[in-house]
Order: sequence, then structure tokens, then C-alpha cells
Amino acid sequence: MSEKAMIALLRVIICFLTPICMYFFSSSDKVLINIRSGDSTSAVAVHLKKNKLIYSKKLFLCLIKLTKSQNKLKAGVYSFSEKDGMFKILRNLKSGSENFLRFTVPEGSNIKQTAEIISRTLKIDKKKFVEIAAGRNLEGYLMPETYFVNPGMNEKQLIEMMYGEFNKKVTTDMHRRAEKINIPFKDIVIMASIIEREAVKPEEKPVIAAVFYNRFRKKMKLQSCATVLYAMGTNKARLTLEDIKFDSPYNTYKHSGLPPCPICSPGIESIKAALYPADTKSLFFVSDGTGRHLFAENFTGHKKNKQTVEKNQRKI
Repeated sequence: MSEKAMIALLRVIICFLTPICMYFFSSSDKVLINIRSGDSTSAVAVHLKKNKLIYSKKLFLCLIKLTKSQNKLKAGVYSFSEKDGMFKILRNLKSGSENFLRFTVPEGSNIKQTAEIISRTLKIDKKKFVEIAAGRNLEGYLMPETYFVNPGMNEKQLIEMMYGEFNKKVTTDMHRRAEKINIPFKDIVIMASIIEREAVKPEEKPVIAAVFYNRFRKKMKLQSCATVLYAMGTNKARLTLEDIKFDSPYNTYKHSGLPPCPICSPGIESIKAALYPADTKSLFFVSDGTGRHLFAENFTGHKKNKQTVEKNQRKI
């Protein structure tokens, strides 16, 4: 037998033995895979390989081609383990996903709000969910997203899934950027959570981030209304003078620096804003009542902006 033939035979043997070895040494833990409408077979293979569900992307694509399954993969959410193997995975992808439940956690939700949202879809113990998440200091780290889940998932599994999604979405480049600007990533998440609750318009997020960083440099208190509302456990359009005196380490009207922990789960755009603030000298902002804000570089300008807002509101 020639050397080329030997190499070819060895490759075939490896291709068939590797999946068998993987079965005995792989995990039986289930992984949720979301196949979107329009995903190419290559994208599906990459997704499966990334989650260690198949040994080889090329081998899986070859199987798809041999079974003429190129246009037969169905969108949906699937639950696979490493032990399933590519034949079972392909068969399931062709037959369609299981019956999963769907829920959406909006950006800016805190742990208690997240528990409430999930409980509308799944039978979970809200108190237990909050206790587990808070006990692990995961406020801010349960990624806001639309999830497709098995109806039997418990509180711990849901928390692990959402925390895992956070770690997937937050990239290595984001961590490197935090190191470059010399801010611990936990502080980036705290800042992003405040930005998330203060901003309404996405384009204003980097500007609001810059305002807070500028106040830090001037050794000014953040004076974020969102932090006070979180401390009080309530939600209202405007704070009163009594509200800003509320005794809590989260009250950034009373205490300098950032609050101890995030006040909600920020979306990726808010995290990016905390990492890449706008280039501005603004130190103040006030809501104009439409979802946008008026920004000022000094207190005099801020007072004028507030007067403009009050004047416009009287006209309504």
C-alpha cells in the first residue's frame, strides 16, 4: 500500500473512531442551540462546533451533503448534548425543534423584575430565583435577551443560562478595552447599568457615559436618579428633595463614586457606551420630557436647560 493510501485510510479511521471516543468521554449535559431562519448550513455547523456538539465542522457539512439535507434544516431551539453525535443532531435538525417556552427579559431589568417576567411563562419560585441570583452577586449579569427554554428548567438552571449568555456576549475585546482605560470590568458593568436606566435613546448612551466619567474626574457626585430609585425599590418620573436624602449606599446624591453593585442588567450597547464614552465636556443633563436629554458643560447652562424644559411643559 502506498504512503498516500495509508494516510487516506488513517484519516477515514480517525473520522469514524473519533465520534465513538467522544461518546464515551463527552458530557451528557444539555446545551440549548438556537437555529435562526436563514442560517446557512455552515453557520449551523460553526454553532455546533463552538458548543462542542460535533467533532468536525467539515465532517458535519460532508454528512449534510451526502444525505442531501442542505435545505432541510429547520429553524428553532434544540437541546443537544455532546453524546448525541452528529447523526442524531442532523436527524433532529431536519425533523424540527422540541416544544420550548419563550420569554423576553428587557434591557434594564433587575433581578426581582427578571424573576417576575420569567414566572409569567414558567412555574418558578420567584423568591428562590432572587435568593440564588442575589446570593451569587449576579445583579447586572443576567443578560437581557429572548430565551427559548425547556418547561422543566429550574431557578438555578435559568440563572446559569442567563449568566452564560452574558459571558458569551461580553467579548475578550471588551475586557481588553476595560484594561486599556484602566477601569475594572465590574465597574464597567455598574456604570453600564446606570447608563441603561438613565438613557432612553440609544445614541445618547455614550454621551451620558461621558457625563458621568467627567463628573468623576471633577470629583463630583454622580447624582443619578436611577440609583436612588433602585435604592428605594420604586419607580417615578421625578425625585423629591426627600427622595435624594434616602439613606442607602446606592444613593449617588449622598455618596461619591459608583454604587456597590449594578442596579440592573444592561444591554450590550450600554456596556459599549461605558467602554467608549463620547468626547464631550458635558457635566449635566436633564430630560426634556420626550425621551431625549439636554446637556450642559456647567451649572449655569444646566439651569437654563431646566428652565427651558419647565417652560415647554407648561405649554402642554
